[in-house]
Amino acid sequence: MTALALVESPVQLLHVIEWCHATDSGDRTSIAVLAPRDATSRLQLRTMQGYAMQEGIETRWHEPRQGAMALWRSISSLRRRVAGARRLVVGDPFSGLVQILLAAYHGGDVVVVDDGTSTMEFAARLAEETPLERWDARDGLQARLRRPSATRARRLLTPSPGRQVTVFTVMPLGGVPGLAIHPNRYDWTRRRFGRPAVTPGADVIGTSLVESGVVAEGAYLKQIAALVEGSGRYYAHRRESAGKLARIAELTGLQVVRPEAPLEIELCRGPVAEQVVSFPSSVGYTLPVALASVGTQVRMVPVQASWLRPEVSARARSFLTAIVANQAAVSGARRSASRR
Repeated sequence: MTALALVESPVQLLHVIEWCHATDSGDRTSIAVLAPRDATSRLQLRTMQGYAMQEGIETRWHEPRQGAMALWRSISSLRRRVAGARRLVVGDPFSGLVQILLAAYHGGDVVVVDDGTSTMEFAARLAEETPLERWDARDGLQARLRRPSATRARRLLTPSPGRQVTVFTVMPLGGVPGLAIHPNRYDWTRRRFGRPAVTPGADVIGTSLVESGVVAEGAYLKQIAALVEGSGRYYAHRRESAGKLARIAELTGLQVVRPEAPLEIELCRGPVAEQVVSFPSSVGYTLPVALASVGTQVRMVPVQASWLRPEVSARARSFLTAIVANQAAVSGARRSASRR
C-alpha cells in the first residue's frame, strides 16, 4: 500500500475512486472509511464501497462515532496506518478527526480530493494562513478548543520543500503558492455509467441550508415553489428531514428522491431532466462536468440576503456569494471555449 485515503462521505469516496482512475493507482491505494452516524450517508458509502471494490481498491470500514471507546480504537488503529503511509489522500481537511490523524503523518505527498465547495474555502484558508475551520462554524467554546488542531492542520497541509500538496478538483482554485491542481474530469463516472436518459422539465437539488441554520425554512420552501412546480424530481440532501421533504412534495408536486449514491452518479445513471436547478452548492461545478455530453443545463440560484437568518456570519454570507460568482465565471469560460 502506497497511499492511504481518509474519507467520511460518499462524495469523498467517489472522488478518491476518480483520483485512483486518473492516476492509475487503485492497486496501490487503501481507503479508510470513517463512517458517520446518519443512515443516508452510510447507505451511500456502502454503495460507493462496492464500486471501489469492483475497481480493485481496498476499503476498510471504521466506526469512530459509536462512542468514546470506538473513537479511541479507531484513532489508535488509524494513527499506525497514517504513520506508515507514503502518500495521504484527504477527503475533508476541516474534519476534527482527520486533523487529529494528520499529526501522525510523516510522508511527503498529500492529496486533497474535493469535498464540495469547501475545497475553495480550504484553498482560501491556506492563502490567508488561518486555521482550517468550516465556513459556517460559529465561535464558541468548542471552536476555541479545536483551534490548535485546526491551526496545526493548516500548517501540515501547506506546500513546503518537504511536502507536495495536490488538490484533485473541479473547483476554480488559485492563489496558493506551490499548491498543485489536478483537474477532476469525472472520467471514471462517465465511463462506468454511460449516457443517461433525459426527461422534460427540471430537477431540483436539495441543500442543508436550513439544517445548518443559514436559511429559514419558510423562505427556503417559498423559493423551491417559485423555481419549479410539479415537473421533475427533488433530490433530497442527506440531512433533510422526512417532514420537510413531505412539505416540499405537497407544495411543489415534485417527486422527492432519496439518492442511493452521490448526485454525480445518481444523475449519470439517469434519468435526468433537461434542466437541473440548485442553490449555492458543489453540484453547480461538478454536474456540468459529469453531464458534459448530455446536454442538461445546470443552473445555480443565488441565496438572497433576505432569506438568511440574522445570526449568519459575514464570512458565511461572503462564501455563499462567492460560490455563485465563481460558478458563473466558470460556466462563462466553458461556453467561450466550446464556441472556439
